[in-house]
Amino acid sequence: MQAQIEPQRQRSKLSELGLGLSIDCVAALATSAAVSPFVAIIDRSIISNASGRMPLMAGLADGFRTLATRPSVLARQPSVLAVFSVYAITYITANSSETIALSTNSDPLLPKFIASSTVNIAACVYKDKLLTHWCSLGPARPFPMSSYGLFGLRDSLTVAASFSLPPFLSAALQSNSSLSKTSCDSISQLALPCMVQFISTPIHLFGLDYYNHPSATVMQRVQVVKRDFIPATLARMGRILPAFGFGGLVNNKTRSTLKQWIL
Repeated sequence: MQAQIEPQRQRSKLSELGLGLSIDCVAALATSAAVSPFVAIIDRSIISNASGRMPLMAGLADGFRTLATRPSVLARQPSVLAVFSVYAITYITANSSETIALSTNSDPLLPKFIASSTVNIAACVYKDKLLTHWCSLGPARPFPMSSYGLFGLRDSLTVAASFSLPPFLSAALQSNSSLSKTSCDSISQLALPCMVQFISTPIHLFGLDYYNHPSATVMQRVQVVKRDFIPATLARMGRILPAFGFGGLVNNKTRSTLKQWIL
């Protein structure tokens, strides 16, 4: 009898894991569809401003006007499709790595961070290379290794602030305040990705400037970063809020709701 029960348990666990991974994918795709238009508009506007092609506010106004009046046109634009792909595979990786780790009774924190950061950094750097080519003046030039490295550093900070650090901040808030766990989770998920932009935005601007002005001196690059720091930081906060702030909340809520219904 025991020999018959054990295979049944294994099949049940595999079936539950398969359903869990399917839910992870559905939540990731839904979240990516919700956030990608906003993220693409802001990404494109920052890059166009850095290259001198279009001022930041003009780019934002044009993008959000298109979103409001012709959303189907915006959804088909290469920049939106590129951003959708990045966040779809990032959230799928983060969700599925957590589900797999929990299915083996392992702590999901480290595997989730390693998997999601590796995928997100590679995909984001490639996406920003494409956007830089599409949104800059003149013909596309070879992408400098320094820009690759700076974009990679920028994205590793974002991933840490979006996926790995919110649980620690939430736990600290719960221990030192009367707020509920849900409130602490929401505050942490929204605040940390925004706050890290004060560090990652200058890195982003340096990376863009290495492409836009390959022969510039260090001081010239510093002046460009100082000039664009405040508007670009605010724009990137506005970008990261839907991508990993509200996006993280939507992803988590969708996963938990579907698992309550299905599992």
